[in-house]
Amino acid sequence: MSEQKHILITGGAGFVAGMLRQYWGATYRLRLADVNPVKNLADHEEFVQMDITNLDEFQAACQGIHTVIHLAADRSPRADFYETLLDLNIIGAYNAFHAAHLCGCKRIVFASSVNAVLGYPGDSSIEWDVPVFPTNVYGATKCWGEALARVYSETHELSCICIRLGGPRWNADEIYDPDKPSMLISPRDTAQLFQKCVEADTGFAIVHGVSDHKKSYLGIDATREVLGYTPQDGTAKRR
Repeated sequence: MSEQKHILITGGAGFVAGMLRQYWGATYRLRLADVNPVKNLADHEEFVQMDITNLDEFQAACQGIHTVIHLAADRSPRADFYETLLDLNIIGAYNAFHAAHLCGCKRIVFASSVNAVLGYPGDSSIEWDVPVFPTNVYGATKCWGEALARVYSETHELSCICIRLGGPRWNADEIYDPDKPSMLISPRDTAQLFQKCVEADTGFAIVHGVSDHKKSYLGIDATREVLGYTPQDGTAKRR
């Protein structure tokens, strides 16, 4: 039996981290890092208080870690660059990649965003390799993270996967128009996608994080091919 992977999740007290914890169960040993306490820790989980702008603290959190899942950021499209984005999304992202490299981690999974390519028309079904096209500075900071992933993959042999997450708020009880392009992803598809990233055999990838929709703003052909992603939800699943 292979050794259980030890995973660091930054933003461990946040919304997406909660999905991973719920659906993964005890699949991995989880180190949950956040400036805020994480409640209701299970036996396979531990909490470390960490400021992502502090490289020393980030390195300490990365000790003994196989994969870093970097979720921590200011995710508001209206966030101010000097108030939060510079520290959290620029310096914080750099520290994530650099600490993972310095500590000998095998992989980092970077939570990018649909905002990195939000400038394309709504019916585009764009694929991962189109030029970045942010429409706000938040989106531009996610392009920075994707660029860091390429640097650390190519120059430091750190496996880097970026997920351009859509809206992780698909609700199976709601009615959605299948003819309207969607960028939503369900909680269980989110958890599956991140797990596929942890287990994938690849040195670098940018993938799209949406469920299976009849019409989708983000195309997922490459996500399926590279990761073996098989979304369970979305407008394409409804009859």
